[in-house]
Amino acid sequence: MKRNARAPWGLLIILFVLGLLGSRYYLALVRTQAGTASDSPTGSWEKGDGYFTVKDPDGNILFHTGHYLFEGDEYIDENDVRWVIQRVEGDTATAASQGKMEALPSTGIAAASTTTGKIAIYHTHSDESYIPDDGSDAIPGAGGVIKVGSSMADALEKTGLIPRHDKTPHDPHDAAAYDRSRRTAQRLLRSDPPLAIFDVHRDAGPPEPYLTEQRGEVVARAMIVVGRQNPKIRANLEFARRLKDAVNSKYPGLIKGIFMGKADFNQDLFERSLLLEVGTEKTPRAAAERGVQLIAGVLPQVVSAVGPAAGRESGGAGRTIAWLIGVVVAGVFIYLWVSTGSWEEMKAKILGWFGTGGVKMRGGRGGEGEGS
Repeated sequence: MKRNARAPWGLLIILFVLGLLGSRYYLALVRTQAGTASDSPTGSWEKGDGYFTVKDPDGNILFHTGHYLFEGDEYIDENDVRWVIQRVEGDTATAASQGKMEALPSTGIAAASTTTGKIAIYHTHSDESYIPDDGSDAIPGAGGVIKVGSSMADALEKTGLIPRHDKTPHDPHDAAAYDRSRRTAQRLLRSDPPLAIFDVHRDAGPPEPYLTEQRGEVVARAMIVVGRQNPKIRANLEFARRLKDAVNSKYPGLIKGIFMGKADFNQDLFERSLLLEVGTEKTPRAAAERGVQLIAGVLPQVVSAVGPAAGRESGGAGRTIAWLIGVVVAGVFIYLWVSTGSWEEMKAKILGWFGTGGVKMRGGRGGEGEGS
């Protein structure tokens, strides 16, 4: 068969690019379905000013947080009681108890007295600060929370773990901050995959619920945050619970609970990716630094007990599917060109598959005609 000398290679390249763009659109759609910051009135995952108070049906306060709340968000308190938010009215939310969670099964892996490996730390909201020590609740690009991350890194190094503390600023503190920090998290995961990765923040609210005394010193408590709409939530949540259990068994109440919010918080990138809220803008930064140092001291036994993570950052199943979509679309058109030998025959085969559907064909083998 004589092939058409005017092969539409330019068209095939365009179709291939369109396939790849379609795959990226698919990924964006998947993440959008998980909830976006624009779902909140502030256009961010955090309340613009002030904080929320979450109560049980009898009016007892469960916790405070600056995270924007949605119906269906969940909270596991320090006693392992699971609460689901039923209603949000103004700055107050009401949550109903779902009962106490079952204890986690044994991992079957003994915690080693020493362990090696890397722990990554970064800060989506790099401006967050502590008023008592920093003089402001926000310092663009150089927030006090970065110093808290440095204290965590220093404490990890003393345990034998290797900290990788990334101080890249992701300002401004807006709805796109998590998109910017996502690139940082991907870089940390790709260059030298860690055992776990922590996005360290500080919360908003009154100081008292976030303060406790440990070994004669006042320290800031931490709340673990897990995105409830990401494909790795089960692994993230299990790691969060094991960390909470291990820390609180040694330092009772240091981790005040686990909040599961309507987002992914970039935790779809890795099975051991957690967000830590350490203190609030009204707690001393020094107390927050002492809090993360204690948490860091427990991390070796947690990561060694749960064993190696099953997956590294790869974008997840959704990313794999998206690339397959792009490759398949491009492959179909390349196959059609090779098998038909000309643009006209390729066009005729495509129209034969799907019918002309009312599309007018010009210059085809049958001249000009209308599809029925």
